[in-house]
Amino acid sequence: MIDEKLILESKKKSFLRSKWEEILKKTILKRIPEEYIKNDQIIFLNSEEEIKKYFLNLKSNNIYKKKIIIIIIPLNNFLNLIKFLDNIDKILDEDTKIIINYFSISWKQIFNIFSLLGLIKNFKKSLFFSRKTFEIFLNCTNFEISKKLNDISIPFNIPFVTKLSSLIINVFPFLSIISFANIYYLRKRVKKTSDNKIMSLIIPCKNEQDNIENIVNEARIKLRFPYQLVFVDDLSNDETYLRIKNSIKINQDLNIKIVSGKGEGKSRAVDIGVRNSDGFYCAILDADLTVRMEDINSFYSAVSIGNGDVINGTRLIYKLEDNSMRFLNILGNKFFSYLISYITSTKISDTLCGTKCFKKSDWEIFEKFRSENKLDDIWGDFNIIFASSYYGYKLIDLPVRYYERISGETKMKRRFYYFLNMLKLCYLAFLKFKISYKA
Repeated sequence: MIDEKLILESKKKSFLRSKWEEILKKTILKRIPEEYIKNDQIIFLNSEEEIKKYFLNLKSNNIYKKKIIIIIIPLNNFLNLIKFLDNIDKILDEDTKIIINYFSISWKQIFNIFSLLGLIKNFKKSLFFSRKTFEIFLNCTNFEISKKLNDISIPFNIPFVTKLSSLIINVFPFLSIISFANIYYLRKRVKKTSDNKIMSLIIPCKNEQDNIENIVNEARIKLRFPYQLVFVDDLSNDETYLRIKNSIKINQDLNIKIVSGKGEGKSRAVDIGVRNSDGFYCAILDADLTVRMEDINSFYSAVSIGNGDVINGTRLIYKLEDNSMRFLNILGNKFFSYLISYITSTKISDTLCGTKCFKKSDWEIFEKFRSENKLDDIWGDFNIIFASSYYGYKLIDLPVRYYERISGETKMKRRFYYFLNMLKLCYLAFLKFKISYKA
């Protein structure tokens, strides 16, 4: 139970520990959406008393209003870590994330020296452990890692040295083994909710008149969950708008909506579609149906049971169908997959698949990240990946088969221009993730 003794620490903390906690808080606050901070949806717990007071207050709705709980006490000093995580799992909301930290095993001997010098308080029962040991603990609970932060190298601020060392570790992630502490986002592994929430399929359309009927018919036949079709007509100059209106008229038993885009490209059309949708979840589906409708069932399953916060379609796992993707496009996709995986420290096998799934409530956070960092993302795929990775969402790849477009023309015509735009986005993201520079 939470009311038992939890940690080894005394109330009075050493000078060095206090300095470390200041750095820790500043680092963590950078990786939390500003909206959560303004709406009082985060809380720092910095002592055993604060932990007990918060988690024992079961009658308070505040527990369920928090999006992120930050436990400042290092996990090294918990008496029974598995028991603690099991207990709070029964209390926390399904979508609440926890940010935790623990001191690296590589600093164990340095801690012993600091203790002899009286700079810190060391405890005989404190456990210094590796990432592998930490995952052994987590495997016995309902929590899993959704994101690791590599921002902190040493436990105190030395002008120039601290910033330089953190920069080096960010740019060369394999050096994180020498970091002073490890900081992780944790999320619940298994969700207990069983109700089937609606998913809105956001379908941006630009001159796709011959695909509209197929989309509606495929949805009716293939989808096995509650859905809404949201067509965004992005100033088409063919009969796309009329075909959508006609489909709504003859399929009044289906939940279909049409909204008008401003002709500013797919990214802005998707934004309009999401904001006008009614679903709890949103999935982006290209109108060319190069990703088949039946695959959307897998996206719904993955996001609804909590396998990931953002489900990213990947076309590069299965063998590509004949004529579905040009050779240069394949090379470009693989190049950006490697580059973005490095920048975000998240393994991504296909960054440009148009099919992605997420909770509608997270969209505003993605959009604010786009605006604050001046990410003029024409297609929108990169921004979803960058924003979700930066704020600790769990992003997973979902393999899909990729087919040749049946009708209409591809919108990816100005390839060199789009390539340069994507390189610019990656450069800005590199500055944000690795240099901590705000554009």
